[in-house]
Amino acid sequence: MAIDEQRIERLTTAADFCMFDKNPSSSGNSSMFWGALNLLIGALLVSAHDPWGAVSLVLGFGLLVAGLYEKKVRHPRVIIIAAATLGVLALWNFSLVLMSAMGKTRLVFGGRTLFWAIVQIIAAYSTWKTYAAYKALRERADDFTIEQVRGYVDELRRAKPAQSLDLVEFDANAGFLQGTKRYRLKPVEDMYVASYKSQLGSTKLEQLAFVPRNQVTITPEGEKFMSKKMKAMVRLGASTISNVSITPEMAARIDPTLRAISLDAG
Repeated sequence: MAIDEQRIERLTTAADFCMFDKNPSSSGNSSMFWGALNLLIGALLVSAHDPWGAVSLVLGFGLLVAGLYEKKVRHPRVIIIAAATLGVLALWNFSLVLMSAMGKTRLVFGGRTLFWAIVQIIAAYSTWKTYAAYKALRERADDFTIEQVRGYVDELRRAKPAQSLDLVEFDANAGFLQGTKRYRLKPVEDMYVASYKSQLGSTKLEQLAFVPRNQVTITPEGEKFMSKKMKAMVRLGASTISNVSITPEMAARIDPTLRAISLDAG
């Protein structure tokens, strides 16, 4: 069967957008956190009869609104709003540190305010740098394909390998710094939807790819483990995954010629 390279390219672009699209939502959560914190700071300052507390209250409310907007709206301007919000917050915190040094106000959380300001200004710059990439992906990805990809992601997340006849799951040792990564492959028409997530620290989806079926292979390496898993190398298109640990049953789902190993393991 001929490979529809254009379709795979559309799916890959939509997948890149979906992975990138998590950033505005995360930024929205951050804005809401800083908003709540500034409302608390403002309330404490107002209760101490400090007029600058009113500014913190207004800023805190604005951050909450901006956070909700960032979580709900999917548009490149969200990146600008997120970066501007963090930048304004950083400038305000720097101002508080300066006014505290001049004796015009007090820092409710002491030296943490300066640390927060530094973190916020760095985050504002990092967020702003992603604008061009986000805008380009949004322009190239069509809504229909984006929804398709999100459906695939949901299927991969919900699927239970033991109860599925075609889903493939295996682990790969990515080294000391990256730890173990868990891969899932699901056949869709003439290709595999491949995803992986880190098992060290965060278990959130890290990558999503679409690979033609005839470009997915598995090569056994060495003997089986005592846990009845075998060592192997898996090739996903141009990518090679080494140090793979996979059950013979899962390996046979990729390459039916390995079914004999699966039967022996049983």
